[in-house]
Amino acid sequence: MNQAQLEKALNELPPATLITEIPEIQNSIAHLLKSNQEMREYDPNDPDLIQAIKENKDLISRKEDQVDLTLKVIRERMGQAAWREMGSNVKEFRELHKQELKDNKREEEQGVFL
Repeated sequence: MNQAQLEKALNELPPATLITEIPEIQNSIAHLLKSNQEMREYDPNDPDLIQAIKENKDLISRKEDQVDLTLKVIRERMGQAAWREMGSNVKEFRELHKQELKDNKREEEQGVFL
């Protein structure tokens, strides 16, 4: 689903459901980060695991974009207070996973060489 389709879908959600989107996405991101760490620890040289980690990193990046878009829609539809509250939660999550997300972004920019 591209950004325009996602934004349209988010705009069609009831407010109560829209608010739950970010925690669900963050839960997925946390699981992907944990999975990547476990795969690195299990066998950092396994080509299949290296590929799976790369795919997870791509997915994490897309999910981070989805969080940002969801915040934008919350602000537009529900106002500044809801946006601030959810934005605070996003900031806390990103701070908690700061190093992992930074590593994910850095490796994405550098590329993974096999």
